[in-house]
Amino acid sequence: MFRKMLVCTDLTPASEALIDCVEALKSIGTEEVVLTHVIQVVDPPGLDDVLMEDVTPGLERQKGRLEEQGLKVTLEMPFGLPARTLGETAEKHDVSAILIGSHGKGIIQAATLGSVSTQLLHQMRRPVFLARMDLLKEGKSGLVCRNMFDRVLFPTDFSETAERALDYLGKIALETRCPVTLMHVLAGKDEEPAELQRKEEDAHYLLEAKKRRLATLGAAQVTVDLAHGKPAEEIVARTKSGLFSIVVMGRQGKGLLRELLLGSTANEVARLAGVPLLFIPALEEVY
Repeated sequence: MFRKMLVCTDLTPASEALIDCVEALKSIGTEEVVLTHVIQVVDPPGLDDVLMEDVTPGLERQKGRLEEQGLKVTLEMPFGLPARTLGETAEKHDVSAILIGSHGKGIIQAATLGSVSTQLLHQMRRPVFLARMDLLKEGKSGLVCRNMFDRVLFPTDFSETAERALDYLGKIALETRCPVTLMHVLAGKDEEPAELQRKEEDAHYLLEAKKRRLATLGAAQVTVDLAHGKPAEEIVARTKSGLFSIVVMGRQGKGLLRELLLGSTANEVARLAGVPLLFIPALEEVY
């Protein structure tokens, strides 16, 4: 499912922790890595050799670390703007997914914070693993990454994109045997009790249907969580509860997921989530 992974590095000490995380992805089938460092020069004539000479030793060292984990590694050092260049590189190598940190300098900072973050998540045709680098500091990377698929939180808005993400989740659950919690957030305020009860009953019905579907896909243990409030706040709170190791969710959709990925909520979750994130693109964007 995630046989070939594009791994983004800025060659800072923080990115070393991201390299450590790749080994955890072997549990979901990763065999090959395209290790990519984008050199942010739009018009590099005359600087090509100098800039590539500067970054090559660091990339070769990280390549060696990945090869020690039994992975096949290809190096890429493209010139350009991060989001666009990452997309082009991902398409060039036909990768299964992209792994990138959400804090750091250079490529990692530019590609995951601010406006480029929205571009990356909105435009990318491949699933994106997003890991907050501060979660991996001070020797935590081994624990966070080894336990990445211990327990999955899956927020859903019941859209077609969420259904696509559910297919991915089923494969992950089958391969890792991880417990899964299906979550839906009711964001309505000041509603009549009868209307609120109706919405709760509808949501419970749909969550139970997804639970049965996940069981047919191979999930060993599935629970449901119907929350009330603001989507980002509820998701972030659960990621910091210590009960979950990763969030898997659709990248576009209606309501919760569309707001999460295309507005300010996306930045809030990416900035504050207490676990790594895996965003799955819409069905028509997956190849």
